[in-house]
Amino acid sequence: MRKNTFISLLATFVLLAVPALGQAASKTSRRSAGEQQVLVLLNQVREQHGLSLFTPNAQLHLAARFHSDDMLQKGYFDHNSPTETYGARISHYLASPLTGETIARGFGLSGSPAALVSQWMHSPAHRAVILAPGMRRVGLGIAIGTFNGMRNVVMATADFAA
Repeated sequence: MRKNTFISLLATFVLLAVPALGQAASKTSRRSAGEQQVLVLLNQVREQHGLSLFTPNAQLHLAARFHSDDMLQKGYFDHNSPTETYGARISHYLASPLTGETIARGFGLSGSPAALVSQWMHSPAHRAVILAPGMRRVGLGIAIGTFNGMRNVVMATADFAA
């Protein structure tokens, strides 16, 4: 691992692992920094497998953030919400013949960007989505809050499209 990548991973871990003390701006910056680091890591994985890099997409970003927030607020962990499938949700934001989604949650070390990507890469279904050659665009959404009584849980969604 290159020194700059290690420092960046360490800095992001510190941002995500140390709880914000009631500062909304700090939580927002932790969220954005985590999303950016997940994108870097996903693109490293794609590059290692000889695939084109993901291009960030604003509509998919909104869909992913909505889903992470919704799971956290409503206390569920699933690709489908209690009222609609992930495909229907994504279609509200973007039309694409090919879509996919990965979700993860964690706390402390297991909520770091590296741990979230590792969870996905160790799940055959999620790994297949990330390594699908037809997937070109991505939107990442991280939410940090209380989930089923546990504070500072990191909920992550990555939405993909052709």
